[in-house]
Formats: sequence, structure tokens, C-alpha cells
Amino acid sequence: MMDYLFVNKPNALYEALKQYPIVDLAPVYDKGVRGRTMSGRGSNWLLAKVRDVGVKVIIDLRTADHTDRYDHNVAEAGLEYHNLPIDSRNTDVHQIIGSLPLLFELMDNGGFYIACAMGRHRTDIAIALYYVMHPSVPFEEVPEMRGHRYVEKKEFRCDDIAARLNSIIKAVTPDELAMLGLPADYEAEFLRRKKHLFEVNRNFED
Repeated sequence: MMDYLFVNKPNALYEALKQYPIVDLAPVYDKGVRGRTMSGRGSNWLLAKVRDVGVKVIIDLRTADHTDRYDHNVAEAGLEYHNLPIDSRNTDVHQIIGSLPLLFELMDNGGFYIACAMGRHRTDIAIALYYVMHPSVPFEEVPEMRGHRYVEKKEFRCDDIAARLNSIIKAVTPDELAMLGLPADYEAEFLRRKKHLFEVNRNFED
């Protein structure tokens, strides 16, 4: 069914980078790429490669595992750096809500590399927030939650994504909704998008 296909758009950054050993590299819409944080001592050459193919911004979602050495390495490579901590439960919900306008702007602008420590779980949460809380993203353009889909077992484990999405819609204030450009009655659209996100990601039919 057409409704159960993931968004699949040409992504020049992904095509240019897939020749390099970037763990869990994948496209994010047609705008950017995702993968593991390139913070290891031997990864500076990869930062240069992502810069050379057109990545302009590094979005680092790490929380407690964040150090400033990576900031310096990114700056040395001539890239813009943003640390926007996102996780399923520990980070203050209003801190995450407050970071969403910048996250969405960076993703809208394109040319980004978004990552958490492993490039899987927190990255999925950030991309889920982009789809569910940013309705300029078309409803039918559902992103794949790659870190939570176990294709071999045909399982989609979404508890931590659901926990964070639910915490945000429960806690968000009218002022925060306005800051995000959302109407006061946004909850119904939130629920519609969350349901569709999970339904599409639970589908393992060819």
C-alpha cells in the first residue's frame, strides 16, 4: 500500500558519502544524513569528507556522553556545530521542547549530519519529533525509525520513542505550542501523526 512506504527522495549527500566507512549512515529525507557520531580520534578525516560533499552542520544529540573535544574537531573541519541533547527520559522535557525550533530550522535548511553516540536510538527520536511536531513535513512522508526496526525479526520496538513523544505532548504549554507555530488544539494532529509513524514502521511487507 502506498500509505505504508517510507519517504524515499534522492539524497545527494548520502550518495556521495556511502563510499566511506561511516557507521549506520542513512539519508534523512532529501536534506541531510544520519549516522554514528564521528568523535573518535581517528575520525577527523571523515569530518573533512562530509564537509567536502556539502554537509554544513553537525547536529550532536548526545547528553551525558558529550565532551567538548568533538566541538573543536568539528570547528577545525570548518563545520557548524550544535549540541541539542535529546533522549527518551532523562533530559528535561522543556529543555527539549525549547531546542525544537532550532532543530527543525537546521533540518529544514538541509546540509546536516545528525547523530547520537551510536547513531540509532536518540537520532530516531529526533527525527520522529521532526515528523510529529513539525507539520510542514507532509503527513505521507514518514521517516524510517532505523534504530528501532529489527528487520530480521520483523519487530519494531518503539517504547522509548513513544515515551518521549508522549512526555512532550503532555508537558507542552500554550506558549511553547505558539513558539513551535502550532495551534492550541494540536494534540489531535499529534496523535494522528504518531499513530501513522508507528503503523508504517511496524509494516514489514515488501
